[in-house]
Amino acid sequence: MIFVPNQLVGAPAGTNVTIDCHTEAYPRAMSYWFLGDEMILSNEKYTTTIMENSYRAHMKLHIRNLQAGDFGNYRCISKNSLGETEGSIRLYEIPKPSAPPKATEIKSSANKEGEIILNIIIIVKVVVLGII
Repeated sequence: MIFVPNQLVGAPAGTNVTIDCHTEAYPRAMSYWFLGDEMILSNEKYTTTIMENSYRAHMKLHIRNLQAGDFGNYRCISKNSLGETEGSIRLYEIPKPSAPPKATEIKSSANKEGEIILNIIIIVKVVVLGII
């Protein structure tokens, strides 16, 4: 049995992301990741980890510096002598967040009582994201 907590994962290009699957199998299963038809092995781009506990396993795939070719359908596969099962995760690109607003002008003055009055003007940029 495979449980995928997040079947749709969005992340901006240039960032890192971790996707995961939970498996249950007896006898103990071999577990691995695929992107399209290619098996993923740990390297400088991908780090795979499996935390096992008796018949359960938590599979994680950490992907560094996302690029256009990294977006797509990932499969976590678990196989033992009794069969095979898989889960699917779609990794899609989302826009990078815009920079936080900056204060563009700060004025201060004092009134007759000596209280300092601050006037701050902030420019706020609002970005509306459409999800397809």
